[in-house]
Amino acid sequence: GAAVSIRGVSGKPIKFVGVGEKTADLEPFYPDRMASRILGMGDVISLVEKASMEVSDADAARMQEKMAKAEFDFDDFMNQSKMVSKMGSMAGVAKMLPGLGGMIDNSQMAQV
Repeated sequence: GAAVSIRGVSGKPIKFVGVGEKTADLEPFYPDRMASRILGMGDVISLVEKASMEVSDADAARMQEKMAKAEFDFDDFMNQSKMVSKMGSMAGVAKMLPGLGGMIDNSQMAQV
C-alpha cells in the first residue's frame, strides 16, 4: 500500500525496495514478485537469482554429481550451509519458498 501511495504522490517509479535492515538487502523492485511475497506464494525467481550469485555453475555441477553418486558428506553440507547463510537469514530464505511466507520468523528459526 505504501508503495502505491509513494508512486502516486511523487509520480516517480519505484526502482528499489528494502527487504531487510542492511544495505545488501536493497533489491530491484518487481511488483509481481512483491505481490507474490505478500500473498504468501513465495518468490522463487529472486531465490534462484540470489543462489546463482553465491554459487558458481561449476560448484553446483560438482555438488549435483556428488549427490547423485551418494558421496555428499558433512563437509559438503557445511559448505552449502555457509552459502545459504550468505543469502540472508534462514527465515528470509524460507519466505521466498511457496507456502512458507508467513509461517516462519527469525525467533522460530533460533529454536531449531
